[in-house]
Amino acid sequence: MAGPIPEPRRPLKDAEQGMSMQPDQLEKAWGMWQIADEGWPVLAAAGLLTILLTLIYPPLGTFALGLMVWLSHILRVPARIPPADKAAVLAPADGRVIDIAASPFPGSLHDAGPDALRISIRTALSDAQLQRVPIDGQVIDNFAIPGLFLPYDDMTVARADNERREIVLRHHSGGEIMVVQVGGPIARQLVCRLNAGRQVARGAPLGMARIGGVVDLFVPVTCAPRVFVGQHVFAGESVVAVWPQILGKQTPNKLTPENV
Repeated sequence: MAGPIPEPRRPLKDAEQGMSMQPDQLEKAWGMWQIADEGWPVLAAAGLLTILLTLIYPPLGTFALGLMVWLSHILRVPARIPPADKAAVLAPADGRVIDIAASPFPGSLHDAGPDALRISIRTALSDAQLQRVPIDGQVIDNFAIPGLFLPYDDMTVARADNERREIVLRHHSGGEIMVVQVGGPIARQLVCRLNAGRQVARGAPLGMARIGGVVDLFVPVTCAPRVFVGQHVFAGESVVAVWPQILGKQTPNKLTPENV
């Protein structure tokens, strides 16, 4: 006589699938919520505030806990895949492109040559805050300039008077770019721990403006822009310009409506 008919195998639920994941898969899954090094001081302060408010008045502690969850989301290290094109200049920050214009190189690169192409990105409080390296190359300079924390209503005034950090990177082809973190009413700590002389790769962590802020990316004016004002970009993944020396062809050397 035949034995009992085995029950059909049911599909695993999400929780069971998680329990059956291999160690490397679990590590990858947890890595999706890794907190950026620059974000830990903010998250730690929020944690202490949560504990104090919970002891004083639990409903306030619940609100602070929600704040911690939100902070852990924007201070995480998001998974980003840089494009294979080595001529691509990547966005240094998450956010919305607020301006594209021809402009002289600021600071130490002011006398470096012709005008630059300036691409300005404003990071919202809902965006990932970690900034990333736009090109493969070497850190040439990294210095902070003290200043005010005026609102971004007038960017000309903010660029001149606000606290900012200028980071100069030299591309392997020889050209230089500059990433400028511009402080503001909320973005009061401009962090970048990359020392001069360090070799960096596209998409590697660059720093953070804690929190929000505006980033100006200055590239040679011969670079061809690949974004438009109002576009939302992602740090280390979105292509904002193309490096002409690698392309091996001439790109427009003036910023005109046709090449923006």
